[in-house]
Amino acid sequence: MSGKLPVQLMRESGHRFAGRAKRTDGRVSILRLAGRTLRRGWPRTALTVFVMLLSVLMLSSVWTQYASLKEDIYLSVMSPWDYSITDGSAYYSVQQYNQENKGITDETVREMAARPEVTSVSALKSREVELTASPELVQRLADFYNGSELEDGTSRREEMEGYPDWQEGLARLKDSGEYMGIIVSLEGEYLEHFLSVNYMTSGAFDQEAFESGNCVLTAGANAQGVSSLAAGEQVVLEGQAFTVLGSTTMDTSLLSGGNSRQAAFCLYYFVPPQVFDAMFPDQGIRQLAVNIDHSQQDSFEAYLDEYEQGLYQGIGITRRSEYQANFVSARLNTVLASLIVGIVFAAIALLNFMNLLAAKALSRKQEFAVYESLGMSRSQLKRLVFLEGILYGALMAVVIIPVTVLFEYFVMPGVIENIGSWAMVYTFTLMPMGIIVPLIAVFSIAVPMLCLHLITRGSIIQRMHVIE
Repeated sequence: MSGKLPVQLMRESGHRFAGRAKRTDGRVSILRLAGRTLRRGWPRTALTVFVMLLSVLMLSSVWTQYASLKEDIYLSVMSPWDYSITDGSAYYSVQQYNQENKGITDETVREMAARPEVTSVSALKSREVELTASPELVQRLADFYNGSELEDGTSRREEMEGYPDWQEGLARLKDSGEYMGIIVSLEGEYLEHFLSVNYMTSGAFDQEAFESGNCVLTAGANAQGVSSLAAGEQVVLEGQAFTVLGSTTMDTSLLSGGNSRQAAFCLYYFVPPQVFDAMFPDQGIRQLAVNIDHSQQDSFEAYLDEYEQGLYQGIGITRRSEYQANFVSARLNTVLASLIVGIVFAAIALLNFMNLLAAKALSRKQEFAVYESLGMSRSQLKRLVFLEGILYGALMAVVIIPVTVLFEYFVMPGVIENIGSWAMVYTFTLMPMGIIVPLIAVFSIAVPMLCLHLITRGSIIQRMHVIE
């Protein structure tokens, strides 16, 4: 008998209830009691659900922005290759590259390429040389820089008034026809990157013609590139005549470090490695571009530590791990303020939900005592409270899950697009909901059961007693 409700005992004994007996037969199950409890104070319940939904949506929005910031895009923009190894004199942009240095040699390239982690190694060498321009080139450059080529009507020469070394180089060209040329060897990753970030201002690139050793690419004394020799013209470098394959713009970030003051005004000539080595057989390497198998990054960086120490700081290394650390910090800082607000809001919503559950249970101390006095066992009372918690958790889940999924699928792609960050690609994620919903499930069970344990201490008469 202790395992059944009074109404069940009466039903089994053949008792029939009056009034609505035909529809319900007077049946009051534990599940129905739990459902009635859910309907009590529904405005407060609805408010709790609404607050919880808002907190989940806010956290989902912030976390989607965080997840949409992509490390691979950031790394590809910050550095086209995984590691940049430069001569010690060219590590910083404010340093002037000492072209007599030999901190990085051809032996260094072979050693790097032999490493099991390395997938490609590309070398870049450069050399400043004194060149003589033809009268036609001198006149062309003078006209180009003295002409009113800018939108505000000023000349390009006036634009460079704050650069006295550049002005001096231009004056030298006009007076004597002499100028500084920088010959650069390009191969592998450097050549590919150069062609991807610069555009041709005359001619077109032909890989076979470039590698033949009879052609060069050229860039002008400023970023426009059109102030140089044009495709089809001839230039003499170190006593050898070359045909200009094409002229390009010049991305100065290609070269690590700075050039000499005398080369502030210069023309660039790009040649394949074999041509450069024939001109300057003893020239050291200015910089290396190294790509690796990313799964072996730790072992390669350990090797770099030993290598760098062995050369007594004769080189500078820019590491992939440094860019990764910068990305992690930058990504977190981008959403940190909003993330903190979202977490606090979610914590408040969870506390509000726990308070709702606790208030529903603690306010029914006498009610539970009455149930027990009418024959409800302690296990049935626990089942009642358990079902009530399950119903509250299910109500939360039924509202939060579909709304959050629709919000992520239809709203957040537009939000990410409007942010317009170059490192962002919309990523569908439900992580905040995946954390909060299980917490709701745990609290839905744990809080009511704990409250029941607290309010069922003592005898039934003590719990039914009302203090006047």
